[in-house]
Amino acid sequence: MPVYTEEIKKYDVAYYGGGKNVNNYPYRAIIGLRREDGSLIGAAYFHRKPDTMPNTDSRGANGYVYIHYTWEDYPHVLDILRNEKPTISRYVDGWELTSINTNLEPAGEGEI
Repeated sequence: MPVYTEEIKKYDVAYYGGGKNVNNYPYRAIIGLRREDGSLIGAAYFHRKPDTMPNTDSRGANGYVYIHYTWEDYPHVLDILRNEKPTISRYVDGWELTSINTNLEPAGEGEI
């Protein structure tokens, strides 16, 4: 089963309002995952409600990865992107699952 990895060099955040969301826009936020040149690797989609989430993540023919999280996961993903280096997007074909990974770090490293 093929695994596709790419280092996330930059990211951007779209954090949506919408009042009571009467038009049912499914996302509360989207984090764009980008290469050094700013081009998109893919995005992390944070769903307002679990029932709008697809059953799996996906990877388009052009390599773009679609990662789906519940809204409650937003602060954790943002924390990883802000505080860890390097971060890597890892898509496992066959499992249709994407993760945002860090490299190995020493235990007890603490804040620098």
